[in-house]
Amino acid sequence: MKAVTAPVKNISRFSDAMEAVTTHAHRDERMVLIHGATGVGKSTALAYFMNRFNAIYVEASPAWSIGSMLRAIVLAAGHLPLRRAADMERQIVDEMMGEGRPLFIDELDYLFLPGQQTSLRMLEALHSIHDKSRMPVVMVGMDQIDRKLKLREQIARRIDQWVGFTDLDREDARTVADSLSEIAIEDDLLDRLFTETQGRMGRIRLGLAQAERFAKSKKWDRIDLDRWGNRAWNLGR
Repeated sequence: MKAVTAPVKNISRFSDAMEAVTTHAHRDERMVLIHGATGVGKSTALAYFMNRFNAIYVEASPAWSIGSMLRAIVLAAGHLPLRRAADMERQIVDEMMGEGRPLFIDELDYLFLPGQQTSLRMLEALHSIHDKSRMPVVMVGMDQIDRKLKLREQIARRIDQWVGFTDLDREDARTVADSLSEIAIEDDLLDRLFTETQGRMGRIRLGLAQAERFAKSKKWDRIDLDRWGNRAWNLGR
């Protein structure tokens, strides 16, 4: 399989959102929310855009306080955290402004766990970093995180781009096969794989990799449903 990112519609929507918050010099709101179920390609997209924009990337933790969140971001930016929260915020803002780096916060759902009393304050701290740095803050969570954030009106109204990641359609599946596979995947086999995976990006990648390995073991440069036969894919959950 080729180590590339297939230009599916989810990637295009993410790209459009990033363009919107990075190319308008006078734009006030530069916060982005990416949301979607497990397996729809959020992790692949994050890795691609993190490298493209040299983003500061952190995964939220259920053990976070405001202080530990700021320390995690400072460390991800490549600096030693100072002691006071205000000083760490300044470290983050200076890095984002000075180097033109957006901030990506993954696993945002951890800020909304039952009993998480500081979630609103942590969101407000992220918003403060956004305002002071004038750089994008991209938050990433599961498929219900958009509803939870919309209940936090003071934060929700500051999010400029809401990007929902969805299962792939048949056209996307062909794009993935053409982009990633090193052998030709015929339509009838792709149709079967698309049906069995229900359009889940992660499962389609697994199925394509298995078909490619099988074809290479036979020294074929293409594979169709007849050649695949009645073999079962190991697609996980």
